Amino acid sequence: MTAKPEIEALRAQIRVADDQYYNRGHSDISDAEYDVLFVRLRKLEAAHPDLVTADSPTQRVGAPLQKGGSFPTRRHLAPMGSIESIMAADDAREFCARAEKSLALGDGESIRWSCEPKLDGASANLLYENGALVCGLSRGDGEQGEDLTANLRTIRNLPLRLGGDGPFPARIEVRGEVIMSKRGFAALQEREETSAEGQFRNARNTVAGTLKLQDPRVVKRRPLDFIAFAIGHVDGAEFATHAGLRAQLAAWGFQVAEPFRVVAGADGVLAFRDELEAARDELPYELDGIVAKVDRSDWQARLGRTSRTPRWALAYKFAPRLAQTRVLAIGAQVGRTGAVTPVAHLEAVDLAGVTVRNASLHNWALLAERDVRQGDLVEIQRAGDVIPEVVRVLAEARPHGSAPATPPAACPSCQGPLQAEGKFVYCSNLDCPDQLVGRIVHLAGRRAFDIEGLGPKQVEQLVAAKLVASVEDVFALADKKAQLLELDRWGEKSTQNLLQRIETCKTPTLARFLHGIGIRHVGETTAKDLASHFGSLDALAAANAEALMAVDGVGEEVAAAVVEFFASAKNRATLAALAAAGVRPPAQAATGGGPLAGRVFVFTGGLTTMSRDDAKAKVEALGARTAGGVGKKVTDVVAGSDAGSKLAKAQELGLRILDEAQFQALLESL
Repeated sequence: MTAKPEIEALRAQIRVADDQYYNRGHSDISDAEYDVLFVRLRKLEAAHPDLVTADSPTQRVGAPLQKGGSFPTRRHLAPMGSIESIMAADDAREFCARAEKSLALGDGESIRWSCEPKLDGASANLLYENGALVCGLSRGDGEQGEDLTANLRTIRNLPLRLGGDGPFPARIEVRGEVIMSKRGFAALQEREETSAEGQFRNARNTVAGTLKLQDPRVVKRRPLDFIAFAIGHVDGAEFATHAGLRAQLAAWGFQVAEPFRVVAGADGVLAFRDELEAARDELPYELDGIVAKVDRSDWQARLGRTSRTPRWALAYKFAPRLAQTRVLAIGAQVGRTGAVTPVAHLEAVDLAGVTVRNASLHNWALLAERDVRQGDLVEIQRAGDVIPEVVRVLAEARPHGSAPATPPAACPSCQGPLQAEGKFVYCSNLDCPDQLVGRIVHLAGRRAFDIEGLGPKQVEQLVAAKLVASVEDVFALADKKAQLLELDRWGEKSTQNLLQRIETCKTPTLARFLHGIGIRHVGETTAKDLASHFGSLDALAAANAEALMAVDGVGEEVAAAVVEFFASAKNRATLAALAAAGVRPPAQAATGGGPLAGRVFVFTGGLTTMSRDDAKAKVEALGARTAGGVGKKVTDVVAGSDAGSKLAKAQELGLRILDEAQFQALLESL
């Protein structure tokens, strides 16, 4: 009975974490910490089966629903289970071996496994009747979920009606993950950094919290995506394999997880997992492992399920990207908007192949909440290529005499006064050197003006040498070539290349221009929406708040920021100076116009004549829309070198496919 206290303590911790994530839209512990707790509980219960109880987290799915919650609840037509998490290669091999033994396969028969990414978001269950969406539920406790239909309907890539001509199943539950792409999350952080909520900490918790919001208009402004991965109850349809189901879901207009592969045996599962872990930073979404399912549906039925998990599917997790290190100091950094945020300076530590010396603390309220202090031993986590964050303080290792960190009394860059706004403090001096560096780096970024060779180090040199004192000065650098060549590591060839690039970037698309000039709350997606709606900079500058809020995805806060930006005498002077330097976006067709209006492009594989971002910008400027996945709404697929499964799906659906030469010819003909 010595294991009983630890088992009860683990159950209590897991129940709190489940309630936070499933019912309250946040989590105090990381996914990796949760996995450690859960695996430990499962091992203890396996060793002491007499201590297993029906209400243990290992015996159920999700979390008990809150009584008197904000959303009504409804039952799933078929239970919405979980998948067994595997943390080691030996465990994955053992799982596959059990499945083969249970099926008692004959000579020459072997299990083929459908493998796809395990996405890090919030699960949802969509009910369609005769092709129309009628209800959308959270996972809940697996038997019933919260009715989030109004919020789920706002997700742009979620079909409100199944695509194609039918016939459609009389009733079908389509299950998937609501997620936020890395780009979408970065744009949300940028747009919402001064909102009442403060900066968002990670995409997974942001998705969970967003789906629990009471105002669907706010949900609509969040860059959510729905990725379908399974079905529950279905009347009027059968699917022989999981691969076939995925193809049908794509044909109905759903985005499905990529990359996908059907492999043979445990070796194939392990190889897919290792390849995906090595490539995870290159993928558009955060993921924490792979899901492998027996491909044949009849074999799935024969294998069955436990009370909690199917015996025909496993989730093989990646190694957690966590590390422990010491906080050397807590400093402050100034962003391009003037926000002064705390940053932890750390003892150098290797984390997922990257040497980390700094970690984000987001805002002063979060710093106080987590009580991170100089000298603390902390656990840090890195997701994708985002700056690591402090996820936990090991308070038991705290040195004596430490004191809480506080915001600086003056701007650490220009020593000017600071103003408090919600969870943030701001430097209001627009000529602050760090703000200027941030604004120019942002303007030169790949998704804005795309001025290659003008990164943070180069911009810092230019500002320190007083060769640029404003954003518009960047476009007058050709007159200062001799002074540029005097700077450290500025050679003749690299300097000339930079000056040529600056010259060619003077006519960006309107969307890139709006994103680059740094209007508060206007990220990449909103910039595209504004450009598509108004068509020209003059039309946008003349718009009032009412006209701005007519744009899909623009609310009061964004509209007020845009009006304020164009009303500012300093900003108008900057725009006039840019125009005088020859920097002005060409007018484009407003919504509904343009030679490519009505067409939806998907790009796959590598392009040699331009980047995929440039290609997307070109077709958007001509009135087209772009999408990340292939579905019935897509009209054109541009296939570069090494095009993958998107090309195969496009061929199956009979979509128009263009190679790079044909795409170039299309652009030149317009």
